[in-house]
Amino acid sequence: MFIGCISCKNDPKPLGNGAILENDDNQLVTKKSKLESSIDAYLNIRDEEEINDLVTDNFIRNMNGIPVVTNKSELKARISLYTTGFPDHNISLSNSNICENQGYVNWVFNGTHTGQFADVIATGKKVKINGFSHLYFNEEGQIYQEDIFYNELEFLQQLGYSLVAPILE
Repeated sequence: MFIGCISCKNDPKPLGNGAILENDDNQLVTKKSKLESSIDAYLNIRDEEEINDLVTDNFIRNMNGIPVVTNKSELKARISLYTTGFPDHNISLSNSNICENQGYVNWVFNGTHTGQFADVIATGKKVKINGFSHLYFNEEGQIYQEDIFYNELEFLQQLGYSLVAPILE
């Protein structure tokens, strides 16, 4: 479970290497709609090539505070792991909010482990994981960073792994 507080103001905020000023309500609505569409497309990418227009070349993904992706190629490889291991996967939004150049997304990952996932052979087990992503957009509406949080132990336990107490002697 994630609890957070988001405050949106109409102040100019950093946007990549620049700043964006939102003076026109119509412009703000158009920008918000574009970012919401980008989030929807980004969460359920099936083909690695779809990622090209959605993220920057130097995209960064931090997972539970640890850098796991530092460019677009690494992101494509990471996505391939999930599409191979969970070909039927779906990521649905349970809640999202756009504030200026940032997106805050609560999501639910559902899938069946029917393919190879990294070193793990298919188990046939279904998984359901809740998570949170904080997305950062540049001036063109591309995502340049994602901070993603979810319970990795819960994910592995649903695949059949268990946590063994350490030997203290």
